[in-house]
Amino acid sequence: MESSSAIGMGDVAEPAMASGEEPTQTRAQVGLDLSTRTFDVEAVEGTGVLDQPEVPTRTLSVTEPLSVRTDWSSESETSPGRNLAKSGEPGMPLSSASLTTESRSRRTRTLTSTVSPRVPLGAPMRFGVHSIQNQRSEMEDAHRAVLGAESCSPSLRGEAEIQLGNLSYFAVFDGHGGAKAAEFSSERLFSLLVENREELSSAPEAALQKAFAQTEADWLSMARQADLMDGTTAAVVVVDRMAGRCIVGNVGDSEVVLGGRGPDGQTLARAVTEVHHLKRSEAEAKRITDLGGRVWRGRLGHPKISPQVLSLSVSRAIGDLFFKDEKYTGGLQSGLTADPHITCTKVCQGDVQEEFLLIGCDGLWDTVSYEEAAELVVSRLREGEQPQAISEALVRLARDAGSMDNITVMLVAF
Repeated sequence: MESSSAIGMGDVAEPAMASGEEPTQTRAQVGLDLSTRTFDVEAVEGTGVLDQPEVPTRTLSVTEPLSVRTDWSSESETSPGRNLAKSGEPGMPLSSASLTTESRSRRTRTLTSTVSPRVPLGAPMRFGVHSIQNQRSEMEDAHRAVLGAESCSPSLRGEAEIQLGNLSYFAVFDGHGGAKAAEFSSERLFSLLVENREELSSAPEAALQKAFAQTEADWLSMARQADLMDGTTAAVVVVDRMAGRCIVGNVGDSEVVLGGRGPDGQTLARAVTEVHHLKRSEAEAKRITDLGGRVWRGRLGHPKISPQVLSLSVSRAIGDLFFKDEKYTGGLQSGLTADPHITCTKVCQGDVQEEFLLIGCDGLWDTVSYEEAAELVVSRLREGEQPQAISEALVRLARDAGSMDNITVMLVAF
């Protein structure tokens, strides 16, 4: 989320770093916390080996942004998840489905996919994801990617079938006011779709709508008990390649772009999500004011407290109890909702080449345009580059263009 002079829930201005001062690092920020040992994230990614002596964390220079990397892809041949299962570390899930058919992120660990896609639809579907903490004091992004049975190798299809069958799931969550809502939503929303798999196949838009609503209800229930004020945006895609379609749902300013190269060689790019950000959406600003909410300098003001003290940049989000519970609002409407924008669009049809879906939080889109991102993706896919490397390139592009926020980029190539 963007910084502001106003103190917003999740949009709190970050303290400026003094010249020559190195970022403060913690185990949760730069290491994988496995009970009693800390491992350097870069070393783990490069070797895929976890049962080795403690490795000291790197010292970052002031020119190298502090980052938590959670960037495992569908092309990975070495899997930290696979080694975790062998090592038997306490507290780590050992399900082969969770360790071999999906990628998920949390602040303290990353599970990775290790698949060899072989499908009857021509080129296999691949994905890559890269996430960095950047200059923020905490990593609040989360993501999850699960390949469907039709994109897995024969040995893994049985496990994938247990989850969403031939459907694949990709999602990015950008937390604010903490990482807990993003982490919770990345797990809960997917599990709800698995539980409601029959409706997801027959009426996917309705199933996704219900999953958002139930995730919101479950989080707010837990937040009331523990006084958790976290919130999160969400951009979720369910891909059904057998039917040539994808269902997209989002709240907030995390966005999904569908792109590729047209028959005439022109690069195509269009957003398939809405932006629920009051500076960018007149419709959202009108919705808020019609409900009696407060819009202050392009931000959502708290209904009871001065917006100069408490405001949000987004008008739709999961969580944010302080803006939704009458204990804190005095029964006044803020206008903040978790009701998602949902759409269904065609994929894997027609003459589009290098077709892709690009999912990113505002840390990407604040400094990189749809067209700029699409040009980079298409040109590199044509050169045979893998989605993982392209995701990393997009993160670097956003960071070098001035983004100081957490940045998460997920690229799905058809």
